[in-house]
Parts: sequence; C-alpha cells; structure tokens
Amino acid sequence: MEGEKCIETKRLRKEQKMKDRERVRRALRARAILDAQSKAWKEEQRKLRLSKQAGDNNDGDFSGNKGKKETVHTWEIVNKPSKGSGEWLPYESDDEFGTEFELKHTSWEVEKFTLELARCMVGLESFTGDTKIFSCSGTIVEYVDDTGYVVTSASLVRCPDKDEQVDKPKINVWLASGQKLEGFVSNVDFYYNICVIKVPCTFHLPSKSFSPNTGFFNFYENHTRDVVALGRSCEPCSLKVASGKLIPRRSRFDCEELMVSSCEISKRGVGGPLMDFDGNVTGMNFYDKKETPFLPSFIVLKCLQHFDIFGKVIRPLHGLRVRTLYEANLSLLEKKVQSGIPERCGVIVVKVEEPSAELSEIKVGDIITHVDGVPFSNAAELGGILLDMGGKLWLDRQKLNPSDDFNQTAAVMSLKFHVRTYRGDKSEVTTQKIDVNKFTPSRLNRWPLPKPIILRQYANGKLIDEEWYTTGV
Repeated sequence: MEGEKCIETKRLRKEQKMKDRERVRRALRARAILDAQSKAWKEEQRKLRLSKQAGDNNDGDFSGNKGKKETVHTWEIVNKPSKGSGEWLPYESDDEFGTEFELKHTSWEVEKFTLELARCMVGLESFTGDTKIFSCSGTIVEYVDDTGYVVTSASLVRCPDKDEQVDKPKINVWLASGQKLEGFVSNVDFYYNICVIKVPCTFHLPSKSFSPNTGFFNFYENHTRDVVALGRSCEPCSLKVASGKLIPRRSRFDCEELMVSSCEISKRGVGGPLMDFDGNVTGMNFYDKKETPFLPSFIVLKCLQHFDIFGKVIRPLHGLRVRTLYEANLSLLEKKVQSGIPERCGVIVVKVEEPSAELSEIKVGDIITHVDGVPFSNAAELGGILLDMGGKLWLDRQKLNPSDDFNQTAAVMSLKFHVRTYRGDKSEVTTQKIDVNKFTPSRLNRWPLPKPIILRQYANGKLIDEEWYTTGV
C-alpha cells in the first residue's frame, strides 16, 4: 500500500513538473512574440514618419492587422529581467515545499500535531483592483464575536515597490475546508513584517496560540530543535509541510530578532507557522532561497499584545545594531574566548547608528549581556525585553495622561546595558547608559522578496491572462 502511494506521488510530481515546463515554454514563446511585435511596431513607426505625405493612416497596432475585426492579442512583461539572468521558472512552485511523505520519518504524534495545527491555517491572497499583490499563509490565533483573527506576513499588504501599506486591498481567506471568506486589515507593522487580518465569520473557526516559551531558542540549553514548517496554497486549497531543525545562524534579512531553520519552503509558506515536535507554534516563517528565516513565537505574541493595547508596536530605538554572539564566525569567537566570554553570551554590537548611542562608550565589537539588569542569551530575547519596556513606558504614560493618543514623541527613558568592552588586549565589564527619546520606526528593516516577472496577455486591450515567473539565479 505504501509502495502504491509512493508511485502515485511520483506520478503527480512528474505531471506537475511537466506543467511547469509547459508554462515556461509558453512564457518564452510569449516573450519572443512580444519582442517581435515590438520590433514590428518600431518599424511601422519608422514607415509612418517616412510616409506621412502619402497619407498613410497606420495606427501603430502591434498586430499589423489594420482594418480587421478579428481579436488582436498582445502581451506585456512587467519587471522584465536583463539578458542572461537565467531561465524563467514559476514564481510559486510547490516543488520547493516538502513532499507528501515529509513527516513519515517522524512519529505519529508529530503528524497528529501537524494535522491539528493545519485546521487553524489559512491560505491568503491580496489584490488591488484586478492586480494580484501577494499570496501566502496565515494562522488563526483567535475567534471572538463572530470574527477570526489571522496572523501573517505584512508582505500580504505591502506595495510592491515601497514599504507602504496598499490602500484598501481585497483579501481572500481560504480555509482548510476550501471555503473562501473575505478578510480585512486590522494591524500592520513593517519592522517585524507582521500583519493581523480580521475575518468576519458566523461559524466557529479553530484557532491556535503562539507559544510564549523562550527556552526553545536558547542554544546553550540541551534539547531537541526539530521543527515543521507549514503552509497552505489557495487554489486548489492544500496543505504544505517541510521538516528541519533550528540553525544557530543569522538571517540575511535586517531584523535582528529573526532566527533560522533548515526547512525548505516556497513563497506560499510566508506567514505560515513553525511548529516544534511537541505541537507548539514556535514562530512565523518568511522565505529565503537557501533557508527559512522565522520570527520567534514570543516576539509574535508581544506584537499582538501591543496591537491590542496600543494599536501599534512600541519598541525603544536605542541606536545599536546587534547580532547573537554564537552566530559569529570561529575566528571572532576565538578572540572573545581568549578575553573571556560571559557564560550567557548575549549579543555583539555590529553597528552604532543613533546619536544617543554614539554618546555612550559602547563600540562595535563589544558584547552586551543584560539590559536594566535583565539577562538575555540572544538578539531575540533582547528584542522581547525591549518590547516589554516600551509597553510599560506607554502604560505608565497613559496613567499620567489618559488623553495621550500615543502619537507624540516618548518621554526620555534610560537603558542601562551590561557591557563587556574590548580595547586592544584589555577586556572589562562596565555599565553603559543610553537615553532614548523615540521609538523604532516601522519601516527600519528591509524584507526582500524577489520581484515577480509578470506576463500579461490582452485581447483587444482587455487583460485575459496573467502568469508570474522568477529567474533561476
């Protein structure tokens, strides 16, 4: 029986690859036709200029079918790549995202937890007018008062060419049952690339909360780090899974709190949950070609709390760019070990950006292990502490001034960092203070996704088909 399933899976994958190859062939044919039409149009325009006195009334139609009433097909390529950029491939390919038997090497408990979480997962797609913006996955985290709340990536509602929210996007929400509902934007934060979509629904929607546990991400503790990444495609609505492990490596994205797993997902998995083998939701996934960055679950929870209380995420801007020390290369770690690394390694300073930070004695290469007396082992934990401190500041401020609309510059707060400094061959531990009077802007971090090559086909000027591609390099 297992062998028959394997044969059937191979057959389906072979069919999908054939379909993908056919789509690429169609794209190449369309590109060739478009290039030929463009050359023909330029030639027609040249003739127009030369034959004006002869009364030539050519209207410059690409098709060259003057006076005919038959359907005229034209093509358009948006974000056309440069020559030599590689073969065109489907923008969203399920070949990237695990297999039907991805979890067969695990226990039945892991598969059961996966299927339970899958009930709380949705597929999402956004549009502005008839133009598609993005499609990804999300997790229903709450259902209350006939409304479900879905956590996903802010890429769903981001303008393709800038870090701004699309005005009034249309959002389709695909449930596990295949039913389609309409969603609306509730909250967005581009610093963490997180978005909440509210989904009006008269029947109950199953939900699953993100885990508040921080110990799972501490690489100094001895425990399993096996994980499963989940995603859901829209049409047809189907579950996607990929297994892997947490990796002690920094993501190439700007956000310092991101961690990385070895799960291989496609862009459909963006915004989907990361689950440990005990069934806990440990993060929200993003897409990269070689690995899967994710936002740890406790950061997601703190963002949701801030959305609920303040309507936005409040995070003090201390002006330091840091990374977790255990992500550093061996040569750097060797130098730090010789000078004495603290037991809880903390973070290493890689850049000093704000004037307030420049006034302190903190320099690039220093190691920070505590903030206001609270220890942390990695950049994500530091980010969580700062979110708590920012939230507390706003709550205290609201008590003093209940009419405060939270849009004014924050009162000055002082952050005291426990720092191990390195000056030449000398190393010492000091306490450095940074005065903060503003919060981290929402658009500070970059969240790069490859721009799709969009091939559009028109009939008599009306859009009839649109396909998305990417390059193979």
